[in-house]
Amino acid sequence: MAKTNVSGKKKFFITVLYIILTLTVVYFILFQTSIFKINKIQVVGNENLSYNYIKNFSGIVEGENIFKIKPKEVEKILLKNPYIKTCSVIIKYPSTVEIKIKERKIIAQVLYDKINYLMIDKEGVVVKEGQYDPDLLLIKGIKIHKYKIGEKISSDFDGSIIANILALLKQNDLYKEITYINYDKILLETKRGINIVFDRPDDINYSLKCTEIILKDLIDKGYNKGTIEITGNNNPVFLP
Repeated sequence: MAKTNVSGKKKFFITVLYIILTLTVVYFILFQTSIFKINKIQVVGNENLSYNYIKNFSGIVEGENIFKIKPKEVEKILLKNPYIKTCSVIIKYPSTVEIKIKERKIIAQVLYDKINYLMIDKEGVVVKEGQYDPDLLLIKGIKIHKYKIGEKISSDFDGSIIANILALLKQNDLYKEITYINYDKILLETKRGINIVFDRPDDINYSLKCTEIILKDLIDKGYNKGTIEITGNNNPVFLP
């Protein structure tokens, strides 16, 4: 009976020793060798922000142990930059980290004070403050009392007709200004001098497509002024 107890204790000791040795070897391989040290940082989707800027801003360092990287924490850091709309950090074992980002694209500007403009994306998020840019669509009629970089220009922006228009505009070279009249009504001015009034359109997507067809036809016919009016579900009306 005593021999059985000694034998059992010996087996237990050997098992514990084996586990300790195994964990030690695993720890050495994972944290002390160069196998899992980061030797490549990939950045995908950047256009305005440089590779070096994103890499440095993320805080990820080449040579660092890959197991020390916490993707969610790195993503939170990256999203503090207003140019970055979405991002994901992907660990590719044994030694590569990939950063995928989607940048916000500035498509319009709003006058903030007498000389400064707020540059916004199609969702109305303020990306930066700067000087007037003649190549950007100008939004008039919105009064800004305060703002924060990285946040929407106004709490009333969501669902408004101006927000819907910005989300749909693809040919930005056609348009010069948008004048905010009220939540449901705007005046869209083209670079050719033809104005478009949207007043509570039922289907803004359909109305815009229809208007752009009419606009192209008018331009082809040599019109340089006039107004296209779209109200509710009525057909567009052109007033020379």
